[in-house]
Amino acid sequence: MIAQDNADWQASAKGGAVKLGHNHAYAKAVSSRILSGESPDQIVGAFQTQDQWTVSTSTLYRYIDKGYTPGVTSKDLWQKSKRKKRKHRKVQASKAPKGTRIERRPLVIDSRSTFGHWEMDSVIGKARGKKQSLLVLTERRTRFEIIFRTSAKTSAATVSALSRIVSRFPEGTFKTLTVDNGSEFQDADGIQVLVPGLYYCHPYTSCERGSNENANRIIRRFLPKGKSMRNVRQKDCDAVARYMNNMHRKVLGYRTAAELFEEELACLRQDSAAPASV
Repeated sequence: MIAQDNADWQASAKGGAVKLGHNHAYAKAVSSRILSGESPDQIVGAFQTQDQWTVSTSTLYRYIDKGYTPGVTSKDLWQKSKRKKRKHRKVQASKAPKGTRIERRPLVIDSRSTFGHWEMDSVIGKARGKKQSLLVLTERRTRFEIIFRTSAKTSAATVSALSRIVSRFPEGTFKTLTVDNGSEFQDADGIQVLVPGLYYCHPYTSCERGSNENANRIIRRFLPKGKSMRNVRQKDCDAVARYMNNMHRKVLGYRTAAELFEEELACLRQDSAAPASV
């Protein structure tokens, strides 16, 4: 083991032109963060926002490919540096979606300039398994994630879970929801008692909940599709959400969803505490 460790450290410093040089602490930190699921871009961005030394994203990818980071290769990356852009196409459904259609959603929600607008979806384990559903909510501005274990993938269980979620946060946290046409979201009246604005995507058009879909891909790293969720507990869901909310993300200026979300909540609490004008 000692000989292997030494070889790994030597690999992290090979080549006179390598910027990594003898910065073993940096190499070790990079390796640890990659193995925990962060991408090279997230790692570089986090170091930059904390005013710490780092190489560029492209350079870090190159070093990983060449084996300069101990114990880590490009195979350990959960998301590769280049992804093929998917083409989205709308499929004509046999019937219109229930409730208010997404094209009637205010444009300000599209711009992500205001807080409190969420996308909601279900993530299941085995298709025919009982108690196999999670309710997943993504706030569009901050990308903050909530993952809630539900008793079933039904409209009644969804409304019940949503009620418990909404009650935990200040008034104004949940202004609108955008959902698909799944059976678990068909109790529009029950949902709108909790969240006043409810918008339905076009059938088979997941790109209209893009933030939600991106979040679901990360969730699937921990809870693969087709694998039983019978033994998944709420604390397991909270751990996955906590991991996601503490990722340094390029789309957020390399800040975390948790930081931005807490700032928004602080503003809501301050507004609610302010005395009413006479």
